[in-house]
Amino acid sequence: MELQIALDRIPRPRALALARALAPAADVIEVGTSLIKAHGMGVVAEIAAAAGPTPVLADLKTADDAVTEFQMAFEAGARSATVLAVAHDATLEKAIRTAQDHGAETVVDLMATTEERRARLAADLPDDVVLAAHVAKDVQAAHAGPASLLGAWAAGRRLALAGGLGVDDLPALAAIPRLRVIVGGAVTGAPDPLAAAEQLREQLDRIDGRTRSGR
Repeated sequence: MELQIALDRIPRPRALALARALAPAADVIEVGTSLIKAHGMGVVAEIAAAAGPTPVLADLKTADDAVTEFQMAFEAGARSATVLAVAHDATLEKAIRTAQDHGAETVVDLMATTEERRARLAADLPDDVVLAAHVAKDVQAAHAGPASLLGAWAAGRRLALAGGLGVDDLPALAAIPRLRVIVGGAVTGAPDPLAAAEQLREQLDRIDGRTRSGR
């Protein structure tokens, strides 16, 4: 189980400081969509430098012109980027091909998709593509949570979950294989973000240990 920490809706200097501090506890550091919109690809490059060896994901939520947007992200130092599942199939194909050309990862954001669309993408897309079940921020208060979006389509796929998750949600996710948990505000909005990230890391490592031992 991987931990992705999302940096978004915070001032640029704070995002850079948190990237440095939190990278050792994370498997992936995310540069959030709003942060990129506010500061451009320059902030992706800065956070990639601050995160050191920890991979950085640019949460582009690309909906069109995937080659241009993905190339900009990878040239800035990102090693992963997101494309919206509701985009045209041609856009997804170009995003994936561009990522492959750069030795990088594609994450397909399943926000606002139908069960039928999720199932078709899971059946058709390459195995190394991450499918991210995402409950949008504007509807989180009225939604059961991102795990409720999973279905038979998710079996065997690389998965990510995003949408209001925190440390208390992790035990219920323990049985999901090949999972990346994306946490934002529960870390960046905590009184002590580093302590919050370390708590998440410890919980995930504990879950992984139990899974490997069969308990």
